[in-house]
This record gives sequence, structure tokens and C-alpha cells, in this order.
Amino acid sequence: MIKTADIIIVGGGIMGASIAYALTSQKAGRVVLLERRALSTGTTGHSGAIIRQHYSNDVTIQMAQESLHVFEQFDDIVGGECGFVRTGLLVLSGQQDVDALKANVERQQRLGVNTKIIHSSEIDEIAPGYQYEDAAIACYEADTGVADPIATTYAFADRAREQGAIIQEGVTVTKLLVDHDRVIGVETTQETILAPKIILVANVWSASLVQPLGLTLPVKATRHPMLVLRRPPDKNGQTSHHAVCFDEIQHIYMRPDHQDVTLIGSLLNEEEENNPDNYMQGLSQDEGDALRAAGEKRFPVLRQAVMRGGWAGIYDDSPDHHPILGRLSAYDGLYCAVGFSGHGFKMSPCTSRWVAHLVLTGETPQGMEYFAFERFAQGKEIHSGLSSGVLG
Repeated sequence: MIKTADIIIVGGGIMGASIAYALTSQKAGRVVLLERRALSTGTTGHSGAIIRQHYSNDVTIQMAQESLHVFEQFDDIVGGECGFVRTGLLVLSGQQDVDALKANVERQQRLGVNTKIIHSSEIDEIAPGYQYEDAAIACYEADTGVADPIATTYAFADRAREQGAIIQEGVTVTKLLVDHDRVIGVETTQETILAPKIILVANVWSASLVQPLGLTLPVKATRHPMLVLRRPPDKNGQTSHHAVCFDEIQHIYMRPDHQDVTLIGSLLNEEEENNPDNYMQGLSQDEGDALRAAGEKRFPVLRQAVMRGGWAGIYDDSPDHHPILGRLSAYDGLYCAVGFSGHGFKMSPCTSRWVAHLVLTGETPQGMEYFAFERFAQGKEIHSGLSSGVLG
């Protein structure tokens, strides 16, 4: 059976669902999203889902600002639940990062981000519970929050369906179909679907789909562990959210999850490539011990916390830890949004608007050209002003 569509989206994580929503919001015709498993069961479901504007380039800061606004007003703008909770963000850095952090905060302030350098005397009030004696400098971004990546994906998908999108789960795209220099559709495990426009948002799996076409998407799968700890109640029997913390000294980050849970992940730039279909998705004892020790040093209340397991997710790392967005110009009608290197969830509202605009009008939104596929061949890689590429 051969079906037809106007636009095919390959991948059912946050990026695929939000792009389907953005396209159908503009009456883009027959939009079909194909996901090989269930929505958000790939990299999105393992996301730390921290919504922050702490970046070191103007364009990424502005993308984060636009996206934050959507998360803050999600039910009014999109409809449904994204689980956004405002927490604030504490960044602690060592002596080697003093100048860089000052410069980044100045850049963010110039663009309107509610952030500032703070003195040690302010930390106890702004982000109580954290230890900071080894920090040479700190900043605080007041508007940072966290969200639920699975709920957000389903909210986007539900709205897209209501607006006419066809979302098929359990369908694997096995081949991109082309006619000379243009795409004409896809083959799947169930059928052939013809369409003049295809958007690849299948994380690292996108690379294997374009390889037979002679294209190399420079993304690799790197594994990132996450520890889950349940904190005890305070002396009054209460638990509450705490500030997100980026600890650039110990190379960890911490975020609250519900009132009494803390997630701890790594800020290290992982270099080892993993097989995304066959990697250790659990947390090793050594990984859990190392993350816990660092977390307890920075946030001592965790010494009384109970371990509740953990997981490891996959990032689709690009060479410069920034996304690859837009046309794959060797084939007319072929687009991608991949290589987010751990930043995709928080950027999804802005990215989906950009991609929908490009696909429907042919015009590249201002800022999107910064992330073009061709930048690597042209020597225009994006440089981060932060100590870790994971931070952007």
C-alpha cells in the first residue's frame, strides 16, 4: 500500500512532536510523523529537561529566551501540561573560569536575561543548602526551571493530532526515497509513503538514513549517566524544590524532580562513541558512587538521601556541541534538526518554529543559518565560552 503526505517527520521525540505541532498550527497539509517505538522513548525520555538561558552565544541565548516563554505559558500557548517548575540556577566555577563566567553573564544581561554575579554571602539566601567554599565565582539565573520531557512531548503530539497530524508509532523508516536530487518519500517496515518534504529528527539514527545517499551527518552517540536520589524531609517534615546547580568545579549538575527527589548528571564532555541500539542504559556502581560523592559535597543534605536508581541516556553530539538545523541541500526537500548535544529539549519551541517556517516558506529564519550543516566544511564551527561543551 502506498500512501502520500505533504511532509514526513522521522522521529517521535520532543523535536518531532513540536515540529508536527508547529507545522499543523500553520495548516501545512498532510503531516505524517513516524516513530519506530513509542513517543519520547528514545533520548527525550532520558532528558534532564532543564530550562535555562545560561549560554555563551547570542543566538543560543535568544533561542532559549523564546523557548522559556513557551514553557512558562505552555497551557495558554500550546495547551496541556509540560510540568514547568521555576527553580532558579546556581552556577559555581573555579578560578580558571572567572573571566569567562563574567563575560557570559554580561552577554546574557545585555540580551535581557535575569542573571547576575553573586557573592558568597548571597548564596545561602538565594540557593540555600549548597556549599560553595571552593568556588571562585558564582552566578544566579532566577528564571531557570525544570519540566517533564515526556508530558511535554505528548502535549505537543496531542495538539498536533487535533490539528490534523497523523502520528504512527511502532513504524521504522528503513530508507529515504529519492529521484535524482530530490526526496520523494520513505520506505518503512509497513509501507511506502510518498512526500516531497522530509524532516529528519531521529537523533543519531538520522545519520544512518542519509548515509546511503552519500551524506555524512557528523553526529555521534555519547552516553550520559544520571543518578536519582530521594531526599529526607526537613526537621518540620517538609520537602521542597531546590535550585538547579551547575557545578563546573566537580563537573556535575543537579536538578530537583518533584518535591523530594534530586537528579545528578555529569557535565563532562564524553568522547567515547556508543552504539545507540546497544549501550548500557543502567547506572554502574562506580558511576553512581562518583555522582553521589560529588553531589553530597556540593549539597550536603544528600548524605541522608536514599538512592532510587538511575539511567544513562544518549546525546547526539555534533563536533561543536551545537545543533545542525535546516536544509541538507544535496537533496531538495530534505531537512534535519539533529546534533543538539543535550540541548534539544529546552530549545524545542524555538527550533520547531524555525523549522516549520523554513519548510513552509523556503525562507531561513534569522539565526538559523548559524547552525547550517555546511558550517563544518566551511570552517565555521561554533565556539562555546563555557568550560563544558555540554553547557553550550
